[in-house]
Amino acid sequence: MRVLTKETFYLIIFQWILPISLMIGGYMLLTKYVYAIYERLDIERFWKLLVKAGIVLGILIVLWYFVTNAEWFRTLSGYTKQGADWISNTDQAQSAVTAGASWWQTVIQFFLKWLPVYFRAFVLVWVVATGIFIQSMIWRIQFVRAGAIILSTILFFPVLAFKYILGYQTPFFDFIQSRLFIAKLKENLNDSYFNAIEGKDDQGKKFESGAGGTAQVQRIKATAVAVKRTRANVRTAGGVRRAELITKNSRETDTDKMIETALKGFGKRIVAPSIRFQDNPILNTERGGYIFDSDVSYNAGDELGTWKSIFFNPFADEIKVKNGGSGALRAIQSMYREVFKYFVHFTPPAIFDRIVNRERSLYTPDRSAENAKYKAQQNLDLSVIPEPVDPESGNDRDTQIEIARKRARERITDVTNALNTYKINGTFNKVLVGGNTAIYQYTLPRTADLPSDLNRVQEGISQLLRTKDLPVISIKAGILSVSLVNDVNIPVDFRNMIQQRNKGMKSIISAIVGVDALGENIYVELGDVIPHMILFGATGFGKTVSIMNILYSAMSAVDPKMLKIAYIDGKGNSFEFMRTDNKDSANYHPNPFTYAQPADASGDIEYARALLKHFEKETRRRIELFKQRGVSKLAEFNKKFPQERLYEILVVCDEFSAITDLDNTLKASELAEKGTVDTFEYLAKMSRSVGIHLLLANQTARKEKVPGKISANIGGRVSLKVNEPIESDIALPDSNIPVHLIQQAGEFYSTLNGIRNAEHGNSAYFTDDTMNALNDTLEGKFGHHDYVITREEVMNEIYGEESVEASYDVPEPMPTKDTPLEELLYVISNYPEWAVANKDSAVFTRNVYVNTDSPSERRKNKASLKEALSMAEKGKTKKVL
Repeated sequence: MRVLTKETFYLIIFQWILPISLMIGGYMLLTKYVYAIYERLDIERFWKLLVKAGIVLGILIVLWYFVTNAEWFRTLSGYTKQGADWISNTDQAQSAVTAGASWWQTVIQFFLKWLPVYFRAFVLVWVVATGIFIQSMIWRIQFVRAGAIILSTILFFPVLAFKYILGYQTPFFDFIQSRLFIAKLKENLNDSYFNAIEGKDDQGKKFESGAGGTAQVQRIKATAVAVKRTRANVRTAGGVRRAELITKNSRETDTDKMIETALKGFGKRIVAPSIRFQDNPILNTERGGYIFDSDVSYNAGDELGTWKSIFFNPFADEIKVKNGGSGALRAIQSMYREVFKYFVHFTPPAIFDRIVNRERSLYTPDRSAENAKYKAQQNLDLSVIPEPVDPESGNDRDTQIEIARKRARERITDVTNALNTYKINGTFNKVLVGGNTAIYQYTLPRTADLPSDLNRVQEGISQLLRTKDLPVISIKAGILSVSLVNDVNIPVDFRNMIQQRNKGMKSIISAIVGVDALGENIYVELGDVIPHMILFGATGFGKTVSIMNILYSAMSAVDPKMLKIAYIDGKGNSFEFMRTDNKDSANYHPNPFTYAQPADASGDIEYARALLKHFEKETRRRIELFKQRGVSKLAEFNKKFPQERLYEILVVCDEFSAITDLDNTLKASELAEKGTVDTFEYLAKMSRSVGIHLLLANQTARKEKVPGKISANIGGRVSLKVNEPIESDIALPDSNIPVHLIQQAGEFYSTLNGIRNAEHGNSAYFTDDTMNALNDTLEGKFGHHDYVITREEVMNEIYGEESVEASYDVPEPMPTKDTPLEELLYVISNYPEWAVANKDSAVFTRNVYVNTDSPSERRKNKASLKEALSMAEKGKTKKVL
């Protein structure tokens, strides 16, 4: 065993401890001096001093130049050198060298011996200390406290690295952040608090012998001690980052008030990644005192991001300063910064999470079918659906996603600053992209003081960000989401929606309305829990497309023997292509799920009313049948009597308010027979148990257009953009989601899973050719299916075989509001009964040629139409040339 000798001990003391201590002390004096300069720094004074120093330095250099170049100076220098050489060559000088060192030689030898030692200490200390000093400035804490945090982290490095094995996701961050919180908390107190601990008064003078200061000073001392003993803990594991600061309360009320005052507002000043404390502490004596705490979801794999997304072309047009971009230099800086962040987050848990998520998505079996009532089929030939592309740029979906993510990340700071302007101090979690939208998510503190008027905040943020479209702010489970138009359209792929759907279904009508920003399906399950739904959407914002997403995804999963779909359109002929009885038509693409000929209420209101009345009768028939057989639900009936199995029916009614509005044209005696509001109400109340479900859609949610009798009995809601704020409250009641601010076609919010679980997504776009091709694939798979009931049978059932409504012919094809006036007059003359029955429909009231912009033409055309309808009502016809 090696013994520490006296020489070794002295060596350690004089060559290591003493030099390093001196260098540390010198550096601390330097930092103190730098802090003092920083506090007193005045840029104007600095420039004045710099100019003065430049003048003085210039004068000195000029003097030096003239002196050194003068002849007398050279002569004097020569004499001096000669004298020095003569002295050094004298016998006395030579004997001094040989006999022993003089005092000045001793000094030189001392410096030559110890200079390397102290230079080594200087390099070791000052280089490391400068890094610590820079970090202390970043953290905004004192140099000594920053050094203690960094050195303790180095000391505990093995222990912290071992924590990765135990399941901690970010042990180094947790350790540093917990100590940083305490350091910032201490610096939140002024010097008088710590003077009190040291026995000094406010002026820094020692208390007199036997005295401890005033009662106030004693309370200050107790407060400082409580703050110094604050416990901090940050723990990131299991997908959650938990953080807490606990400052012990005292035994005195006045001291507790001072402690609470010292901590007040501290929470908003110590924001850290995925940590958000409440602004003020909460007193909880059971947990130990005054508490700041935070629970925020955290996934190391998500924080890591993707390596590929870091790099882009810094010289692209959109990045150039002249085009409003940040410029190439800033773009390159951004890439370097993102590379550094990537390596900081490149930890074992992050790598593990990425691998697990990838393997789960590729190989995890779908077990949803094990306990589900029904198992989804795959009826569609997805190859007929073209790959979605952005129509403007021609980019595919993956390319648009990368572009959208980059643009969204560039605005994170701007969005955060805009929220802070309105004192919304949430912690940024992540940004999601989907459709034409970027969704910025922030975790709110537990005691968030939110503005009462979010509409004002939305308008203000729009002004701050200089966007023409208002953002949509929504709050759910402590997460604040800001949806902004991202100006990068990401097309939705219907093929992916079908391929990744759950195999297990809760009900036969299990559909998908679209996907959220993470690409996850948003389901529509119409069954026992949610039997019916209403979908709202202003004209041109994808209401019909969203309906088609629901319909085709439902058809893809079940057999036509299990589900039939009936179509009614209040303002047009949107579902005409679903017909199965128009074999001679050029647009013949029969769909085997179609229940009856689609009804066009804009031109055939009597049939639309009759079809609704038919479902009312079918509901009554099934209710009576179930009573006779002793069952209460369709599923029970089909299980008990499989040979008499009944299919479920989905009644799709687009623009249903156009149908209910026409009830106002009926006489009081006709309402019982033909009124539709009561029919919708009855179906909404009674048809749920017999397997008849409603999917109603409307372009407006105004109360005068959506009867309360109907909406009050339909809980399932999906809404695209609506036109007015009041409509948002009606479309998605009690959700506070401003769907009137939506700007992207196909973008929607769904509350089918409850108001607290509102879902935000986008629907896939279908062309007419794609829908026709899908009909053809279904026809090819299941064969041709005739209607369950024909139009003639429906009319006879409701109006009677001898009635006028059941006997009149209907024009083929049906006129629309875009039909030319001459052609419309011709149809009136040949189908007078039809014209009289539908005189209040959109075909006549909204005809674009009748309602022309020219006043004279409009009067003339309206007179011609009125005369034609009048003659039709009298049973006369007029030949139209």
